[in-house]
Amino acid sequence: MSGSGGVDGVRERPGCVIGIALGLLILGSTIAWITLPKTEARDGAQLMAAWFGAQAVPPGYTIEDARKLMGGEEVVKLLDGEAGAERELLALEPAGPDSGKQPIAWERIEVGAGDTRPRWLMFVRYPDDSGKSQVSRLFAADLLPGRIQDIGPQGGRMLLETGTLKWGERDAAYVLEREFERGGTFRDIVRVNLASEADPLILHASWGRSLPFSKARLEAVIETLE
Repeated sequence: MSGSGGVDGVRERPGCVIGIALGLLILGSTIAWITLPKTEARDGAQLMAAWFGAQAVPPGYTIEDARKLMGGEEVVKLLDGEAGAERELLALEPAGPDSGKQPIAWERIEVGAGDTRPRWLMFVRYPDDSGKSQVSRLFAADLLPGRIQDIGPQGGRMLLETGTLKWGERDAAYVLEREFERGGTFRDIVRVNLASEADPLILHASWGRSLPFSKARLEAVIETLE
């Protein structure tokens, strides 16, 4: 996949959005923990070891939860144990001719330090019978440029960039989305294709509020995975 950046970013075709909806449901707007019905608890360390080897949890991260969902997906959520308190979600102030308040200029919102690692990591292994199709949908090639002007006053999600990350001897495709939050903050969410023939596996990484995606820091994290 080829990379693209800039403020305008990229957004997905409506058909593609529907196609990848199942994969994105596990994220929510802030990659908070799963809102779908859960079936049974799993041993997160055991799953990570099965997927990546004995020393699978990236240094500094801790396993928060591990579950098998009703759809058969196995999910392990990790938190950066060194991350501090999150920035608060800003209150949405009314804007318009009667309020004296200007609408949020999304292209000029505050952006925090650009060299931070993800706050959350979420590994999702899809069932064997649907894994290949899910991976194909999550990393579909039919991505179209979007405009930040399309983001309304309540916020919304926009696909900003696609590209590849170095992971050992292979290039792992990634898709970067930005969730514009009410009040003028945002959250960057990246999905990375770690799938192999044996494991249809996707990583979802999310940064802290108003902290931008760092390709170098994410590469450093996945480099610890065998």
